[in-house]
Amino acid sequence: MARILIILLMVLGGGLISSQSTQNGVQILFGELINTGHMLKTEKQILRLSPSPLQEELGLITGKQIRLLCDVNGETCAPMRYELTPLEANKTPDWTLKKIPRYVTGGHFSFNPQVTPDGKMLFWTALIKEGSRSTQKIWAAKKDQHGFWMAGEQLPSPLNNRLPSAVISALPGGNELFVFGNFGEEEMMEMLKKEMLFRSQEASREAINPKDFHAKLGKLEIEYKERSEKIQNRAPLYKSYRKEVGFSTPVPINFPSFYNWYRKADNPYQQVFGGSALSSSGRTIIYSAQQKKNVGKLDLYATFQSDNGLFEEGINLGSMINSAEEEMAPFLAPDDKTLYYSSSGRKEGVSIYVTRRLNDQWTSWSEPQELSPNLRGVNFFSIPAQGNWAYVSRDGELYMASIPKSFSPEPVVVIKGKVVDEDGNPLSASVLYESLSKKKSLGSTISDPNTGEFSIILPYDENYGFFGEKEGYLPSSQNLNLVGKEKTDEEKTIVLVLPKIKKGNEMVLNNLFFAFRSIEIAKESESELDRLASLLKKNPRLKVVIEGHTDNVGGESANKKLSVERAVSVAGYLKQKHKLEEGRITTKGLGQTDPIADNKSDEGRAQNRRVVFKILED
Repeated sequence: MARILIILLMVLGGGLISSQSTQNGVQILFGELINTGHMLKTEKQILRLSPSPLQEELGLITGKQIRLLCDVNGETCAPMRYELTPLEANKTPDWTLKKIPRYVTGGHFSFNPQVTPDGKMLFWTALIKEGSRSTQKIWAAKKDQHGFWMAGEQLPSPLNNRLPSAVISALPGGNELFVFGNFGEEEMMEMLKKEMLFRSQEASREAINPKDFHAKLGKLEIEYKERSEKIQNRAPLYKSYRKEVGFSTPVPINFPSFYNWYRKADNPYQQVFGGSALSSSGRTIIYSAQQKKNVGKLDLYATFQSDNGLFEEGINLGSMINSAEEEMAPFLAPDDKTLYYSSSGRKEGVSIYVTRRLNDQWTSWSEPQELSPNLRGVNFFSIPAQGNWAYVSRDGELYMASIPKSFSPEPVVVIKGKVVDEDGNPLSASVLYESLSKKKSLGSTISDPNTGEFSIILPYDENYGFFGEKEGYLPSSQNLNLVGKEKTDEEKTIVLVLPKIKKGNEMVLNNLFFAFRSIEIAKESESELDRLASLLKKNPRLKVVIEGHTDNVGGESANKKLSVERAVSVAGYLKQKHKLEEGRITTKGLGQTDPIADNKSDEGRAQNRRVVFKILED
């Protein structure tokens, strides 16, 4: 009996029994929490968890299996972060819910999780008490290099102010946010009131008689009503960009035709907006509102950004999606085809549904399917571009939900890139992508000013060109043809080098294409060359040389001739179509004499077949 007591004291009290020692240092451990969260039992040993800010939280999940990031020192372990099982990498029963740790949300009532398409950042809305009232604030957390969510934090001003705000969508990389809130409306209303007061006083002084004054005052009242309603009915949607420190002041999107008639019966003065989602390209918005074409109380609409930045009048998504009740909280998957949303009009209570766009039109959809009875009561939903887990909220807690393949969006390619100058220093630059075959702009993002990093999402069945550009630098481009390719989730890493515009710097025209062994410029090349012409027009003092290069296939003299003729062909396009002065552009053909890669492989030869744009005078 005494022997049993000694063993229990060693296991549960001051000592530890370890069948195998663990190396010291920060490690990832798998095991079960025991002894009210004070110990971790792994397959090999039992470790004591030293006091930490996680202690109370770990006590509440005693008996659970976890993955733990821990700083091990002998037989003790200082817990840093954890993840509940089932683990993201493991196969899990469909629609299994697992809670995101409370250390991430700070224990606040949390909802509206929005994960970036690359899955590295999570934004959500927290209900925060300020004095005698509560308001909605934007919070965010990052994933560390081990795949654990770090502790979240409330984002500073200007994203958060004294009025409710929320992230509606986070574009790839988390460098651009699409936010809901009130940024500047109060100031605009105050300025309008001051203007109207001044004009009414002016009317009083200039009026011929009381009748004339009342007529002028009546016109002012009508103008004030129209202008104030226009301010109040603006789309409550804004864009904000990452700066070196924090985010920029949110700027309203250009959506002049937006309006919303929906009001709750118990508060007819409060406009109820059912939420919105931004496509990963940033060019399409799905939103929930009550407008003249409504099927029910709140319907889903789509609006598209034109080339001048204006979002056009919304298109109702139709009766296949919209019911007689409320369709809200849409989430458009990165494939731009799969739409998830909440509805109160299909079954008792609120649930999440999925539908897929059947063609290029936005009014043709598959019949919506409820995701799972397990998600009833959930009214926010977002998923990264790759992975088998969605992010949802219920009853003030954030969860992850495992997605069965049949409900997943179509595969996409995630481009993870970095923009740097010629010395390798990170740059904040615009990164744009387009359809080369259609000569159509498809989307854009910006790179992080501190790291130069960016992400873009490319659905299949398109021939893409993408390029980085920044004032004072030469642009850099690459291409990716996904037409007819097997659809699998892929991730590609690229670096876009933007040299400064100065004498001696150069760039390869990566989106320039010729027919095989020909000098004929393909149509897909025109966007690249048109941008080059625009650069020369913006910098009228630049003089450049266009250099042609080939691989070593074919005779040396034939390659020399081909390189000269291709350089001349490019120069001719710039001079003739864009009326650039003859003396600003010269040409040179170097044939196979200056390779930049090994000619023994197809890939190397492709790199050697190039046309280079080099600055002679700046």
